[in-house]
Amino acid sequence: MNPTRVPGGRLPPVRRLGEPGRPIRYTRAADALPGEMVSMSTYALVTKAGAADVTGAVRAGRVGGYVAPDLLGTIVLFDPPDRTSATTRRLLRPAAELVKRTGVPAWLLLGDEEMSEAVMISAAGPHHLSWVAGWDPPADPTEYLAHRQSWDAHCAEVATAYGAPHRATELSMVRNDPIPGEPPAPLGDLLRRVCAVFGLPDVAVGRSLLDSAEPGLFDAHRVDVAPPSGVWQRLFART
Repeated sequence: MNPTRVPGGRLPPVRRLGEPGRPIRYTRAADALPGEMVSMSTYALVTKAGAADVTGAVRAGRVGGYVAPDLLGTIVLFDPPDRTSATTRRLLRPAAELVKRTGVPAWLLLGDEEMSEAVMISAAGPHHLSWVAGWDPPADPTEYLAHRQSWDAHCAEVATAYGAPHRATELSMVRNDPIPGEPPAPLGDLLRRVCAVFGLPDVAVGRSLLDSAEPGLFDAHRVDVAPPSGVWQRLFART
């Protein structure tokens, strides 16, 4: 698994979604206290695979959810884990299974008030891009140049693995470098820009079944996992 690349130098002490061992804390809407903020606003997959193929892949998997067709692709909102915390690896698991079944690469979009992450999933595995709120790039020109070279190279690797190497430069421009006199770029806007680079539906940003029981997407339909057939299948489904 490739390491998460965060544009910037000195990061504040916040969790990093791309670190598979680091738990993501969230509160589901059903469990939230009055006035309590639900932490994850985006947990969605976007893909160029057709809605029928995606529906079949979700039904054949282990995690259900909602599938929404769009002119630019297909959106999936997976059901959240039963626990009130999860790692990126756990949230990534149903998305990776879907990509394996459809044979089409996809992007898993994750976001909260502190950080956003776009995970490109292909047959070769996941590639992570992350952006954190409240950081400053390296002030030293040499350090900044090294950082940009590393970031640009990683974006080229991600775009190539997705099958669109010509989009590498455009992807590398998706950054939240602070601009004097301008408000910080909303983290959700960065995820929308990633979608725009690859022609994927950006209406998935801000959608998640972690903080709402309803998908909030036009023409979304519920897809439940098919019950296992046979003794061995039922046994493996429990593990």
